[in-house]
Amino acid sequence: MCGIAGLAGRRACRPPQERDDRVSRSLDALRHRGPDGGGVWSSAELPVALGHRRLSIIDLTSAATQPMAIEGGRHVVTYNGEVYNYKELRGRLERDGWRLSTRSDTEVLLLACRVWGPLEAVRRAQGMFALAYLDGPSRQLWLIRDRFGEKPLYWSLFDGTVVFASELKALVELCGGRPAVDLRSLAIFLSRGAVAQPASIYDGVQQVPAGTALRIQVADAISPQDIERYSHWDAVGEALRAADTPLSGTLDDAAAAVHAELRRSVKASTVADRPVGAFLSGGVDSTLITALMGEMAEQPVRTFTVGFDDPRYDESAYAAAVASHLGTKHTAVTLSAEDVLAVVPSLPRMYDEPFADPSQLPTHLVARVAREEVTVALSGDAGDELFGGYNRHISAQRLYGSLARVPRSVRALAGHAATRLSPAAWDAIGRSIGMQTPTGGLGARVHKLAPIADFTDEADLYDKLISSTRRQYVLGAAAPRSARLPEAGGLVGAMMLADTLGYLTDDILVKVDRAAMATSLETRIPMLDPEVYRLAWSLPLGHKVSGGVGKLVLRRLLASLLPVELMDRAKTGFDIPLGDWLRGPLRPWADNLLDPETLRGQGYLDVRQVRAVWDRHVGGRISHTTELWNLLMYQAWLAEWGEGR
Repeated sequence: MCGIAGLAGRRACRPPQERDDRVSRSLDALRHRGPDGGGVWSSAELPVALGHRRLSIIDLTSAATQPMAIEGGRHVVTYNGEVYNYKELRGRLERDGWRLSTRSDTEVLLLACRVWGPLEAVRRAQGMFALAYLDGPSRQLWLIRDRFGEKPLYWSLFDGTVVFASELKALVELCGGRPAVDLRSLAIFLSRGAVAQPASIYDGVQQVPAGTALRIQVADAISPQDIERYSHWDAVGEALRAADTPLSGTLDDAAAAVHAELRRSVKASTVADRPVGAFLSGGVDSTLITALMGEMAEQPVRTFTVGFDDPRYDESAYAAAVASHLGTKHTAVTLSAEDVLAVVPSLPRMYDEPFADPSQLPTHLVARVAREEVTVALSGDAGDELFGGYNRHISAQRLYGSLARVPRSVRALAGHAATRLSPAAWDAIGRSIGMQTPTGGLGARVHKLAPIADFTDEADLYDKLISSTRRQYVLGAAAPRSARLPEAGGLVGAMMLADTLGYLTDDILVKVDRAAMATSLETRIPMLDPEVYRLAWSLPLGHKVSGGVGKLVLRRLLASLLPVELMDRAKTGFDIPLGDWLRGPLRPWADNLLDPETLRGQGYLDVRQVRAVWDRHVGGRISHTTELWNLLMYQAWLAEWGEGR
């Protein structure tokens, strides 16, 4: 896990010291991603300079320093991530007569690109990576991102120059100025809480898409015609091919198959020369990853969780019970509201572009706790997307089937009428009929479902389910297009695949990477192994979602590893009382960011709409927590990183 940056083309033709200094400044912005060292390599023959910040995980010696060059600088790589099967790839290379001088996965990846070509090299590699590979003899620079986009990679072409970096703050250093805000990206962000890849918040700055390689023909002035795009992994195609050859057998057979594949992936994901642990929330996915680590570990697995001193939101007892049963070396830290709120001012710098998943706060805090003991932590993320764990997967078919028969005008009227009662009033009704839970009741559910009642078709239903608002806040921007809903496995399968292509890549992976790397902690996600992915898509839908329950196959597997009572509870996640905080301790901060004069001066947002939503929320008549958090995260980002700053 590291940070990379570099440039090629016209601005790399400048005097070597000026060129290298620019790359060095960009690397300074990535120091948190690589606190163990850094360096710049530049070509004497080509207008190319590559930079690297290192977090040492495999081969801790200086021999593994990057950028790494072979054959006198004819082939060079700067690389962020880990190749878990590097020993297997090394064996193949050595059997073919190649000799390596380090124990690092970096040299294996570099030589694999040299021998097999970069596309074939990354197809054979299993892991997470974002890399720049220079093929000097062909005058080609390759920018390549892993299958699912676990590792970030931004790039831009301007003034005949290609620049790239792991984070936007580093890329801006290479550009020498801050680009304009992309209004379409802003509109999507305010609707969904994350910028949709492959765009970025900046006009003219893109992300290398997951599973994609860019081949850049290096010249003194690079043009769009010098850049070609290749796919090395097609998540949709892989899913559909797997579904076309379904796994036969019972749910127990499916659980056994998942056990074998996931166990193999977990084992591969623990390769490291530094201490490895796991995030443990006590939910299905993190518990399963921890249990499989324990099956293979010679010492107790180190696990980490954070709890809250407010009992309504504290679920650390579940993680503690699981840790006790599995015999892990467990670290749990109880946080106060003040601990969580103290992180809020650092979010714009941590995330670099607007990002508004509220679980970013506890995710960063648990990463901070883990980094005190380990350098690598495994996460249970992606289980929901692959095995059907979100409420929309479980209820969408029933919801769509029952509501689609009702005329849309009637549904729209009913939805509007439902929101005329405040969440508190609905909660009172819920308590009278036994529908109240510790963290909320009927009111939250009614106010979440009412706005989607007027959906037109399956794609529109999905778009409404994943959007926090339909309001058009951005001045001069068109309404965001509906999220893509692939044709796969009916409505539920299509939603799961759409979540993999969008929500997983744009939200979950961004959240975990930035939250952890801010503490110099590497995170790994065993669920995102290509064989695990193919197996998940080969399972019949009934082995994943049935009878109002999701992740059936994972639950069946866990039942063979832990007592059922440890896992017999509703899905929760990192829940915090953000809505109450916006009316309380965060109100001065929010009032300042949403000041009408400030908004008018910036010229991006419809001031009237913003203030109306803020006033309704503060007044307690209705909760606009998610919508407001999106607005506030944009405003906080703009205050930190706005144009001209």
